[in-house]
Amino acid sequence: MDTLKYFKESYEDSRFSFINLAASIGGELSSHPVKDLSFESLYFPPSSGKKEKLLILTSGIHGIEGFTGSALQRFFLDHQFLGLKDENMGILIIHGINPYGFKHHRRVTESNVDLNRNFDVSPDLFKNENDGYALLKDFLNTKSSRSNFYLSAVRLIVKHGMDNMRKAILKGQYQFPDGIFYGGKSFEPQVEMIKEIVMSRGEGFEKVLLIDVHTGYGENGKLHLFGDRSPFIDQSYMNQVFKGMPVEYGSDKDFYFVTGGFTVFLAKLFHQKAKFAGVVYEFGTIDSHKTLGSLDSLYYMVNEDKESFKTMFYPDSVEWRTKVLEQFQSSISSIVKNL
Repeated sequence: MDTLKYFKESYEDSRFSFINLAASIGGELSSHPVKDLSFESLYFPPSSGKKEKLLILTSGIHGIEGFTGSALQRFFLDHQFLGLKDENMGILIIHGINPYGFKHHRRVTESNVDLNRNFDVSPDLFKNENDGYALLKDFLNTKSSRSNFYLSAVRLIVKHGMDNMRKAILKGQYQFPDGIFYGGKSFEPQVEMIKEIVMSRGEGFEKVLLIDVHTGYGENGKLHLFGDRSPFIDQSYMNQVFKGMPVEYGSDKDFYFVTGGFTVFLAKLFHQKAKFAGVVYEFGTIDSHKTLGSLDSLYYMVNEDKESFKTMFYPDSVEWRTKVLEQFQSSISSIVKNL
């Protein structure tokens, strides 16, 4: 299918395709170096000059997940914003935020930092302690055979309960640099860079919508929307923007609450400056919402290798990729109309 042309197999192809497409359609394109690689931002101001609405569409916070995010961003651009842009709307696209993970098919940065546990406006973030993770660190930080891993996992589930384990593991931790979901000891370069991009482009807008594209968690081939209940987010406005759509929240599902998350970071930046609504677009791959899929996911995370990561974060299934594009198109159309 023609739509499958958007799914590339390397960081370089994805990036150059984005840059070339941006050059062909206009917009204000900028490159942002991170060591020897870079990520890009592309801004389209409102044609009327009136800053009523701003859509921010981001990809690649978890490097390897940038392949799907990049495909959707380029699909969106190549199809004239799906007809959603009006004269009072601005669009900011940030492509491949974690270029190291993108290039090397990893979720983390060069420093093993999970960027979606590293964003905040205060360094107090790094004082957080995750006692639940500490109890599991030997299990989570030791590579083992599949059978030994699952045997240990079952024992821990019996001892601690599955929900408690999920909460401890996914929340984020700042104590074990070699562990998974490590949030770092200080901010990665992208934090200040994103702040500068978003604040300079977003200044003066009345309403802001963030859609941050991810893959991996949930039912295979299904789009899940994840939001945050935060004092910096107007819940009534969230309900308005996502009316009729099933948004899942960290407070409703304890195991998915995170510290240092990107959505809340942007909410803090726009707090008292604009109405803000934001979600993670999470496209499921290996049914990780179920117990067995959750254990498979955890095994892949601990025993990281390219083949398993591709299965978990960037399936090559034509059916999966087609579903992703279809759900992206239908959902974003509904949401932007509510904005």
